[in-house]
Amino acid sequence: MTVSRQNEISTKNSNQQSHAKHALLLIDFQNDFLMQNGRMPVSQSQVEPALAAAKAAIESARAVGDPILAIGNEFRKNDHLMNFFRRGAAIEGSEGARWDQRLPLDGIDYLPKWAGSAFVNPDLEKWFKANNIASLTMTGVYARACVTLTAKDALRRGYQVRILSDAVACASARTRRAALKKLERAGASIAVVEDYRNSNWLTASRAIHA
Repeated sequence: MTVSRQNEISTKNSNQQSHAKHALLLIDFQNDFLMQNGRMPVSQSQVEPALAAAKAAIESARAVGDPILAIGNEFRKNDHLMNFFRRGAAIEGSEGARWDQRLPLDGIDYLPKWAGSAFVNPDLEKWFKANNIASLTMTGVYARACVTLTAKDALRRGYQVRILSDAVACASARTRRAALKKLERAGASIAVVEDYRNSNWLTASRAIHA
């Protein structure tokens, strides 16, 4: 291979890396998980703070031009066994699967999923590739379930992952804290929404919120 060809490839790779983008993911902000009368609600004391933090994250992402993607459970009706264990939550086409109106999408891209990890939908990685995504900020519910499963799958695929601890919710403060600690050990960075514009967020992890 000639030196000029080597330089061409090196320049191309450098340009690709320089244009790599960061994306904000909004995971499962749906009626069945956030509403008090939902089929599988998170701790109600965490709902409003998580929604407020997610809204702030959306504003920050838009301000810096980061792509935003909403992902929601749409469990298949014929998945009878798992639907039983999930108490019939977020079945495709149900009211409980609807996106919570307190976090309006306003044109944000949306993808469905039908398992814990968002990577079950092959369109997720297509969206990442189309937007040249290399790193992710995650928000959503449940911290110990779908957020964790999606984050771990992203890490395994080489994406850099940050979790906004104040923009995730779980069954209790204890389960949320435990999930965040496990994710940090797995390689995710733990931050809060005020860190969103910090370009050095990958180098320092914030304290995990109670």
